[in-house]
Amino acid sequence: FINHFRSLFNNNILSYTIFAMMTQSSEQKSFIRGVNLGGAFVLERFIVPYTFALTTCHLKGDFRFYPEQVDAPPTTSPIYKAMDTEECKPVLPYPVDEWTLTGAFADKEMAKRYLEIHYDNFITRQDIHFLKQNGVSHVRVPLGHWITGNIAEDEPFVDGGWPYFSRLVDWCREEGIQIWPDIHTAPGSQNGFDNSGHTLSIPTCHGWDMDDPNAPKYNSTLLGAKMGLIGVESGDVVLSKNVQRTLDIVNEITAAIAKDNMTDVVTGFGVLNEPFANCDMNVIKK
Repeated sequence: FINHFRSLFNNNILSYTIFAMMTQSSEQKSFIRGVNLGGAFVLERFIVPYTFALTTCHLKGDFRFYPEQVDAPPTTSPIYKAMDTEECKPVLPYPVDEWTLTGAFADKEMAKRYLEIHYDNFITRQDIHFLKQNGVSHVRVPLGHWITGNIAEDEPFVDGGWPYFSRLVDWCREEGIQIWPDIHTAPGSQNGFDNSGHTLSIPTCHGWDMDDPNAPKYNSTLLGAKMGLIGVESGDVVLSKNVQRTLDIVNEITAAIAKDNMTDVVTGFGVLNEPFANCDMNVIKK
């Protein structure tokens, strides 16, 4: 197990949490008091509902903000404009996940500008200080698989979150808080839920491990044939294109963590959040 993760991270200098926990003495062990910064870099409607309440003004780049919207800029900011429900009409149905949120904009640059306002205001420097003052030692930070720019042509996702994640690392370094990011989404959706970035018609893992959310079950022979592989037999483990891309993304993000000198703060890493129950366990293990 340890050798697998050493190989996976290669020269990225990122110590995997479980390795640190297994090698420290009992005298060195300390309590972990952590919270999850959900909604910061993977938006979910139940966390930031107003951000999903798009109007005709938003889609024109005229961004408006609702009263008590948690990720709105301060009312003193030059970009703050209060919502006017007479002028700005709802765009229905409202988006349900980040796929439909970014996809609602005709221009990806406009979608990126909209999300950058969220990134800039959802978590503040004062929030991190408050956490430290209240005994928090660790924060878990969900990341979208697109955060470093690995976005397929048919995906509406936008990048732009990495500088704000880097800023969060700096804040946590100043406060003495450790960060455990996790890959919260996967190409094709590992569970079909909104927290994967793309809600599917049914909860399923097969958009990820089979490249087909409508597949009834994992079938290596069928997958191998679809991928043009020869000689795949029943019982073999074939990694779908989406699984292979996920591995590339894990390497890209951990490499960026090492390159940007974050390893003193980023001391743990979650490889994939909540793969659904029908994921093939042999695929996950491989």
